[in-house]
Amino acid sequence: MTEIPVVDGVALDRLRRLGGPRLLRQMAELYLEHGPLRIRALREGAAAGDADQIERAAHTLKSSAGNLGAVRLQRLAEGLEAAAAAGVIDRDAIERTVHEYEESAAALRSMLEGIE
Repeated sequence: MTEIPVVDGVALDRLRRLGGPRLLRQMAELYLEHGPLRIRALREGAAAGDADQIERAAHTLKSSAGNLGAVRLQRLAEGLEAAAAAGVIDRDAIERTVHEYEESAAALRSMLEGIE
């Protein structure tokens, strides 16, 4: 079985083809800017016992991750969203999601260094 990369280069290439390096940079910068807000919302939702907040934050994170090819994060956020929609607050899944966001953010920061 092939391991899923932190960030899938195919998705990044698709963005680059659609809008050039400028679009890719803008999308990555938005991800890096707004991601911590979603992470905070996940943690605050868990602390408050607010599954709706977790569901909303996970949904947004899932979409952002999908746009940039952070497939592992996308899948974790999808599972977190589904659990929260069912009223389940999975704190372990939140922490795995946070860790995966940090991994994807590091990969995207590194990628940004190579874009003009």
